[in-house]
Amino acid sequence: MEVFNIFLLVFLFVTVIYFTDVVFNQRSLTQRYKFQISSLIFFILTLMIGLKGTIGSDYGSYFLDYIYVKEYYEENFVFRTQSLDLVYEFIVNLIISSELSYNYIGMIVGTILIWSILFFAGKEKDYLLIILIFLSYHYFILGMGYIRQGLSIAFLLFFINFWRNEKIILSLLFFILAVLSHKFSILYGFLIFLRPKGKWFYLNIYFYLVLLIGIVAIYFYIFSVNDLKYYLDVYKMETSKGAYYRVLAFSVCAMIFFSKKSFFKKRADYRYLYISANFLVLLVPFSFFFSTIADRISTYFLPFAFIIIGNLSEILTQSYKKKIKYFLVFILFTHLFLWTNFSNQSKYYVPFEMLDLPSDKINPYKYMIGQYCC
Repeated sequence: MEVFNIFLLVFLFVTVIYFTDVVFNQRSLTQRYKFQISSLIFFILTLMIGLKGTIGSDYGSYFLDYIYVKEYYEENFVFRTQSLDLVYEFIVNLIISSELSYNYIGMIVGTILIWSILFFAGKEKDYLLIILIFLSYHYFILGMGYIRQGLSIAFLLFFINFWRNEKIILSLLFFILAVLSHKFSILYGFLIFLRPKGKWFYLNIYFYLVLLIGIVAIYFYIFSVNDLKYYLDVYKMETSKGAYYRVLAFSVCAMIFFSKKSFFKKRADYRYLYISANFLVLLVPFSFFFSTIADRISTYFLPFAFIIIGNLSEILTQSYKKKIKYFLVFILFTHLFLWTNFSNQSKYYVPFEMLDLPSDKINPYKYMIGQYCC
């Protein structure tokens, strides 16, 4: 067991920058050199994803998919679908046709993911705290493990940003890209119905009734009845022990939102926050029956958590601002330390290895009877 790993070092590096500003400059340093700090973080995080070796709980299945598509292309000069999400398949086909190695898939996905995180975080005052939230768990899970889900969430971050700025065409484009990256992102279809300002709905309610039926039909087309049954059967066998406290953490964010609604009401994304908070509260009892599904779904509300926690210090009085920042960073670091050292899944990420060489350490089959995740 590698007690002090590279993920902790990166977290501490960003923490030093953050606390230097919190203690001495009251955000003037991080705001003045925002571009330089963000660029350095972008370079480090993207490079780690691009140069990783056999890292990630889903590494085996993704690598086997790449080998299968590559060999079929070399023999037949055409691409054969693996029935994965279209955007990811497009990236795989692009890499293979360019005669590049498997690592370049991670580099492209990592670039999009880290760019989206920094872009979204940069819209908030406490952007370094949002980056620390991301580094405490979701960086390696979404950037190195569930990479299609990470790609989807990256597009959702752009979608939310353009939606709240009423840029309808761009928001729809990124929503489509998100759904074509991972099916679960269709959960965000509710935002298509809502205006960020003024009246809650576009056009009239009958139009949305027809649109809702269309979305449900598309959902069942994407997830056939057999697929839905397969997912439920698989996730019944999987138990995510960490899902309980992660879903609880999201529900705490929801409680903070409800207790400080007057503060968030002035934001352009208030309606997104309101719907998300209600949904996350309902997700708590669901997690006791389908912990892994609840965990995956809650991850899609990472933008909600970014906004709530990223503004927590603004909600509190001046005397509590520094204390809450110290407390939050301590909690995030403690979670990262415990997860990378004691989680059942940490063996797929720690120790961090460079270069992409196949290894029997990674099981190439994603679903196995009796598998437990955390």
